[in-house]
Amino acid sequence: AEGGGGGGRGSRRRRARSDVSCCKTTSHLNMSSMSARKTPLLAMVVCFYMTVSVGTTLMNKMSFSGRKFPFPFFVTCFQMAVALFWLYVLSLLQRHGPKSLNVLLNLDDIPKLEWRIKNFLSAAGVAAAFTAMLSSGNLCLMFVQVSFYQAAKSQHILCILVLSYFLRNEMQPWPVVVSCVGVTLGFIINAIAEADIVITKLGEDLSTLIYGCVAGFVSSFFVALYPMLLHSSILKGKNNWQISINVNAMSLVWYTPLIIYEIWVGGLLSSPFLLDVEFWTFNFATASVGFVLNVAAMLQVKFTSPLTHMIVGSVKGAVTSVIGVLFYGNRMNAMSCTGLTILLMSSFAYSYLKQSAHKKLK
Repeated sequence: AEGGGGGGRGSRRRRARSDVSCCKTTSHLNMSSMSARKTPLLAMVVCFYMTVSVGTTLMNKMSFSGRKFPFPFFVTCFQMAVALFWLYVLSLLQRHGPKSLNVLLNLDDIPKLEWRIKNFLSAAGVAAAFTAMLSSGNLCLMFVQVSFYQAAKSQHILCILVLSYFLRNEMQPWPVVVSCVGVTLGFIINAIAEADIVITKLGEDLSTLIYGCVAGFVSSFFVALYPMLLHSSILKGKNNWQISINVNAMSLVWYTPLIIYEIWVGGLLSSPFLLDVEFWTFNFATASVGFVLNVAAMLQVKFTSPLTHMIVGSVKGAVTSVIGVLFYGNRMNAMSCTGLTILLMSSFAYSYLKQSAHKKLK
């Protein structure tokens, strides 16, 4: 009887282990099936972001070529007004749109978007940095080749380290510093190669390249400063859409003296393209694609991972440079390719290290 009881207990244990094994196998198969179903979606999201991101840069290059309408501040202000238009559409969508779309755009779990003057005024300091960042970035794109644009605006990592030290007294670990040195080294190599191309291949002087590099560095500085100001401002804790409304609206005010300068000194009002419907339709489309880029970036972060977002960002820089060569006739040589490779790899290493540190803090 005891042997039979022991055999029965052993049989029950074997059946229990078998049941657990079956559950694990079923769970594994379900996860694999879910992963297989998600793969096409993830690929679509990444491709969507890549297409929109590269397209935004190329369309902006056409808008800020300076040949037809050499008034970048007015064009940037117009594009910002278009972004505000789409943000207003978004606020209407939050109130009256379908729930599925609100969930997709992260509008369902945030307070109603507000359009109040006091909110705009609260974003004055952050909006000033945003205005400087956007204006100098577009000036950089106006002066340099598309293939060099990634390098010209790459020094935001150096600026982040410097500002973190002086404003927050933060010391960075040596791997982060090494990655920053790599980015700066890649920029220097690329800039030297670009200078050689401008002189020997294009037969131009270096003034335009120098203007572009200066504008790129100014843009990099404000790219680093902007999130720090945002973190310490009254806007901290608000959702991204509400921040975009407040900052964009207040930035229109900051653009007023810049537009007055273009009217007074540059002769903006006498330009034949001021009333050119085709020109402004293209700029409306460019600004709309730029707004869609915000949506694409949000979807990529939502459906993938921060690491994937970093990898795609590095690939995007390389793709933009290649397109600049193939479609815009930009020139690159072995030295500039080497510099760009060092820059992109170091940028990815920096992002990876910062993301790993952020995970450890969590």
